Amino acid sequence: MSRSVDACFFDLYGTLVDLAALDAACEAAAPGRGPMLAGRWRARQLEATWLRTVMGRWADFEVVTREALAVAADELALDGGKLALDLAGAWSRLSPRPGVHALLGRLDTAGVPLGILSNGAVAMIEATVDGAGLGGRFGRILSADHVRAFKPAPAVYRLATEATGMAADRIGFVTANGWDAVGAAAFGLIVLWLRPPGGSLPGVGPLDRPPMEVRLDEIATLIGA
Repeated sequence: MSRSVDACFFDLYGTLVDLAALDAACEAAAPGRGPMLAGRWRARQLEATWLRTVMGRWADFEVVTREALAVAADELALDGGKLALDLAGAWSRLSPRPGVHALLGRLDTAGVPLGILSNGAVAMIEATVDGAGLGGRFGRILSADHVRAFKPAPAVYRLATEATGMAADRIGFVTANGWDAVGAAAFGLIVLWLRPPGGSLPGVGPLDRPPMEVRLDEIATLIGA
C-alpha cells in the first residue's frame, strides 16, 4: 500500500499526552474541586489563545496558561497564588496517551517523517515531550511562537508546509481537539481526528476535505505505514 501522506504532524496537549493527570494535579491542589478547576483552566487557556490572536495581543502559551489559571481560580474563589505554586510544572508532567509509543514506533519504522505542531511555547513543548518519554521521536517541533498567533490561525498550520516543503494535502495532522481539526482541515491538511467522548466538530460550513474520525490504532494503517 502506498502512503497517503508524506509526513505526519501531531498536536500535543490532549492528543499525544493525556490531560487526565491535570485533573489529578488540580484535585491535589484543590481537594473536591479538581476536575472543575482543570476544566475551567483549560477552557480559559484556549479562550485566551483565540482572543489574543484576534486582538493581536501576543503572549506565549506559558504566559497564557499561567494567566488562565489565575482567571479560573478567581472564578472558583480559590487562592490563585497558592495554586500557581502547587501546579507549577503540571503541564510538563503529563503521560502519553495509551498506544502513542507503539504508533510512533510503527510510523518511524515505515520512514514517515514525524513532527509536533502545537500552540505550546517551545520550552514548554520540549519539557512536556521529555516528561512523557517522547524525546527524540520527532524530527520537527513547530510552535505557535514562530508566527506569534495561535491555532486555528492558518499561519500556524502553514508552518508544516514551510518546514517540509510539502503541499498541505500530503501532510497528515492528528489531533483530539475538534476546533483544531476543522482549522487544520480548512487549511488543507489531511486531518485524523481522535474524537473524545462527547466531542464534536464546530459548525464552520462545508470543508473540501473534512476531518476523518479515527482511533489511534488505526492511524498507521490509514496512512499506509
